[in-house]
Amino acid sequence: MKERSSGTRHEVRQFFSRVASTREAIVFGIAIGSFVLFNVISGGKFASSDVIDIMAISASELGIVVLGMALLMIGGEFDLSVGSVSALGALIVARLYQRGLNPVLATAIAVGGGIGAGAVNGLVTVKFGIPSFIVTLGALWAWRGFVTLATGGLALIFRVGEAHPAFFSVLQGHVGRVSASLVWFVVTALILGVLLHFHRFGNHVFATGGNKEAARAMGINTNKTKVITFMIAGGLAAFCGVLQSTRSRGFHAAQGTGLELTAIAATVVGGTSLFGGVGSIAGAVLGVLIITFLEFGLIMAKVPGFWYRLVLGVIIVAVVAVNKLLEQRRKVA
Repeated sequence: MKERSSGTRHEVRQFFSRVASTREAIVFGIAIGSFVLFNVISGGKFASSDVIDIMAISASELGIVVLGMALLMIGGEFDLSVGSVSALGALIVARLYQRGLNPVLATAIAVGGGIGAGAVNGLVTVKFGIPSFIVTLGALWAWRGFVTLATGGLALIFRVGEAHPAFFSVLQGHVGRVSASLVWFVVTALILGVLLHFHRFGNHVFATGGNKEAARAMGINTNKTKVITFMIAGGLAAFCGVLQSTRSRGFHAAQGTGLELTAIAATVVGGTSLFGGVGSIAGAVLGVLIITFLEFGLIMAKVPGFWYRLVLGVIIVAVVAVNKLLEQRRKVA
């Protein structure tokens, strides 16, 4: 009886040890720790309802892009153009808002533009065998140049909120105390979570990112899988642009600048491997929280802006190093 009891306790300890050593558990601990740290530094202001509301909107808009980036990186690819594609989506919807087009149709067209941009990135990558880093770097500059030329660098202003209050409420209103942006983020995370972790397509994404040749040997169309992930990432980036423009009731050609690097940082911090085949939607969400806490925490601590980039760079390198160590331990075990 004692041996059985001892064996059960040992199994329980092993289980919790495995859970505590997972990427998500580590990232969750970092998220909680960073929130507590910045709340202490700010004298409790960090946890105030007003600050949390602002952070929720910022995290939601970034998070929608990060979810697409995570899916893409798990499949073994990158997209450096999501910031510019976000601006493209914002430009399209702003122009259509100005011309009085039905806002639902305008939003659909803008998101469709992002999906199309993602499809181009994916097709060029898989058909010509060009690294996605190079393809999307070119797309970053191409789309940024396009939106600048299309606007002459001038801002666009519209009044969709006054003309269509119900539509504006759906995109930027509140459900009780919860912002609509946060609802969109949560819904998107749930859909992609089911798709990635409980659907055959998700298995294809993990297999393609983990070992493309082995995935092909199993009959998986890896090129099709990659193109679809590019399309999802592009569509979500454009939708982020729609949310941002609708909230600010305007557009500027510089909108979304640097978004791609922040999105990649959040994805990596959330435990997604730079080499593909490893990651989760839960980890991506936690990565968004950490980046958001870091940005707002440093601002509230009145730390000079350049420290944010410095700290973010150190965190990225540290997280990648930890991920490599966990991978080595897993292989040894």
